[in-house]
Amino acid sequence: MPYISIPQVKNNYIPTREECLELMLQVGMPPHIMEHSFKVCEMAMVLAKLCVLHSYPISSEKVEAGALLHDIAKARCLEERCHHAIAGGEWLRLHGYHEVATIVEQHVNISKEDIRACPNESILVNYADKRVLHTSIVSLDERFDDLIRRYGKTSEHIRSLREKWKLYKELENRLSALLKEDVSKLTPYK
Repeated sequence: MPYISIPQVKNNYIPTREECLELMLQVGMPPHIMEHSFKVCEMAMVLAKLCVLHSYPISSEKVEAGALLHDIAKARCLEERCHHAIAGGEWLRLHGYHEVATIVEQHVNISKEDIRACPNESILVNYADKRVLHTSIVSLDERFDDLIRRYGKTSEHIRSLREKWKLYKELENRLSALLKEDVSKLTPYK
């Protein structure tokens, strides 16, 4: 399914919530992916507020846009068998949303360097996404148990997912230490 072309905007423009919703509709994002994105956004915004409270230079606007648009290419890539984070970032960059594109591109992978460098907008969206299973906020353990059940088709896939799980637990511990709050227990409703 080709994306509908939208007018190009000035580079590094951060779309508002309303503009993000319009982009989601324009690409034909299915309702269940939209609902997942809203939940990721709620979780990411709780983290962003904590970061700001502790004087970390976080842009809430970037976090909100990145969380809402993190799966902008998911439906397309399910059909076309492409990498949704890369495809989504490319599409956003093409339309002038460069900073948000970077967040989208970085929402699926993590490294030791990312953990040491956090917090930043990309890492908050990335972590929030790992706390949302479909449309429910869950623990990292629940999320990765599900990922292994669904995608652990070979011993190599399972090993890779377990390694990622360990890295996300390290990230969770680092965020908890920096934000002086157990982020594993955070929900948008607390």
